[in-house]
Amino acid sequence: MVDSLLTFLLVIIGLLLLFLSLAAVAFGAYMALEDRTREQGVFFAIWWVPAVAASLGVVLRDWVTFAVGALCFVVAGTALALEHRISKRPARDRRTGTRAPRRSSPYKSVKRRLFDRIKEYRKRAS
Repeated sequence: MVDSLLTFLLVIIGLLLLFLSLAAVAFGAYMALEDRTREQGVFFAIWWVPAVAASLGVVLRDWVTFAVGALCFVVAGTALALEHRISKRPARDRRTGTRAPRRSSPYKSVKRRLFDRIKEYRKRAS
């Protein structure tokens, strides 16, 4: 009786962790759609993929999958923290930099061309 209750609780906890980690991956993908937060969103989504594996290890009661997923989650979190620390620049450097202005991203140029084609099509249609 106690063993089946413990197994049931473990499955419930694993499913909650699975839904949480899948929501985090979806949120990272949503962040990656925005131009300003693209890089952070990709890193965030990739960071949570091992958590999905770890939570599946809990649900399936496979301790090896859980251990490997948890280890990869910790390593990915460390890499994310280190990348965030390295990429941080003082606000003063960003405001008064002497670098050449950044070109627009390929995403923006493709979007602009697509909207121009839509405008041309609408002019021809009317």
